[in-house]
Amino acid sequence: MGAIRKENVTGLIFAGGKATRMGGANKALLRMNGRPLIAWVAESLQSQTSRLVISANRDPEAFKAFSPDIVQDRTESFPGPLAALDAAYAAGIIHTEWVLTAPCDAPWLPKNLLERFAQAQEQALRDGRDPNAFVAETSGHYQSAVACVRTECLRLARASIEADERRLRYWYKTLNAEAVPFPDEGAFANLNTREELEAASRDGKIFFGHS
Repeated sequence: MGAIRKENVTGLIFAGGKATRMGGANKALLRMNGRPLIAWVAESLQSQTSRLVISANRDPEAFKAFSPDIVQDRTESFPGPLAALDAAYAAGIIHTEWVLTAPCDAPWLPKNLLERFAQAQEQALRDGRDPNAFVAETSGHYQSAVACVRTECLRLARASIEADERRLRYWYKTLNAEAVPFPDEGAFANLNTREELEAASRDGKIFFGHS
């Protein structure tokens, strides 16, 4: 199977959630230091991938400033990131062998995500393994929304949604995924409330807990 490298990877940003802790606002478009949250994530992924796709269920036109390729869930109940993976697969919009995923509310993601996932793949192949996904891990905890997944495996997301098993952690187990440790837990911090967003704008990079 193909190697994880920039030209063989599409970025996918999860921006289709309800954002209930943000009062239902379209979180991806809220601003940190004058820029929409999604702008920080898009900048990071665009530097590491060949193309960017955004999963957005509200205000899709507003996201075209960051990518012309927008997908919307095929399920109306906002079932989470698995629905975004399912939608991207169903749209036939991804033509690379791998997908690098990230949430819209993590503005400090490492600049070496793809490099670390590629190194993990190389090591796995040397050891006789060929995982279908690599998931970021910090302090023994999955950062479940940040992963590199074989595109062909996205078709399996639908079965999990229909079985009402929508947790990424469970889905990764079905893919024989491997965890890839990162040293900086704060780099994966999510901004889930307006208070956190205000604190981040005021104080910069802060750690808010496990995602």
